[in-house]
Amino acid sequence: MNLINFTYTLVFLLCFLITYISIYRKKREPISTPDQALDFLMEGNKVFNSPWQITKKKYRQATALEQKPFAIVLNCSDSRVPTEIIFNQLNVGSLFVVRNAGNVIAGTALGSIEYGIEQLGALLIVVLGHERCGAVIATVDAHIKQQESPSVNIQKIIRTITPAVEKVIADNNITLPCDTTIKQFIISESIKENVRLEMQNLYNSSEIIQKAIDTKKVKIVGAYYGLDDGHVKIIS
Repeated sequence: MNLINFTYTLVFLLCFLITYISIYRKKREPISTPDQALDFLMEGNKVFNSPWQITKKKYRQATALEQKPFAIVLNCSDSRVPTEIIFNQLNVGSLFVVRNAGNVIAGTALGSIEYGIEQLGALLIVVLGHERCGAVIATVDAHIKQQESPSVNIQKIIRTITPAVEKVIADNNITLPCDTTIKQFIISESIKENVRLEMQNLYNSSEIIQKAIDTKKVKIVGAYYGLDDGHVKIIS
């Protein structure tokens, strides 16, 4: 009996090692075609459903019919800011994540957050900005150069973030055009100001969110993620 158990364990470990090495090597290979990108994603799903993913399987089965996330995170779409990973919430069902470029409030984003509160019972809303946010950089560039993006949809994002940029420039008496150091300051501060303004927009734009906050059923906080150091800091 011990020999059989040992054999099963050995086979299990070998399968795990072979799959892990295969995925690890693939991560080091450049993905240069759409088909390679799809293959890599599907291979990842195979690993997700592997027999040794016992904990993930447990949480997946437990939440298959009902979800109860404890927090909602409005996050930027930036691939360097994977919400569940940076908060170490890797089990299925922990977070209700709403993502778009610039972590801004739009019709669908607002409705999604309301759903997370009213239907799923989330207790916390986090509006998460991050270092070197591309959407904010694009907004600052557009403001300084007075040029609009050729994309109507990108223009909508820029217009939403523009009040944050204008406030930073006005509050700090900055004259445009400016040098690179000042521009980096504007970007950094605008990312944080955008978080603050989106928190206000959430509260002012939704009776559901407003009531939940006023009755202390839900708390809303702003946060900033550093790409360089990996730390999340609360924005006051």
